[in-house]
Amino acid sequence: MRSDGSLTVASLAAEAGVSRASAYRCPEVVDEFRSLVAEREYAAALPASLRQEVQSLKAADRELRQEHAREVRELRSSINVLAQQVQFLTLENQRLSQAPSHHDRVTRIDRR
Repeated sequence: MRSDGSLTVASLAAEAGVSRASAYRCPEVVDEFRSLVAEREYAAALPASLRQEVQSLKAADRELRQEHAREVRELRSSINVLAQQVQFLTLENQRLSQAPSHHDRVTRIDRR
């Protein structure tokens, strides 16, 4: 190893055993080197952004699960209230069905 290992044109030239000025005389090589360095830096930054996105998605998932649990609790409570109302109405219907009706005391008169 002839350089300090940093990803610079100077280090590239040192590794190649040429002067920095000679390296800059081949712009296509320098451009390709810079492109590769940029890709590597982007790839290194990507996992950090992915980790951040995963954390964000996990937080959103927790919020949705909490909201879902709250809705389930509310719906179960509603089911109990509605079941009590159905029971009351069923008993009331039975009571009214068995009670004498006002229609039994009314005499119908035919209209002609």
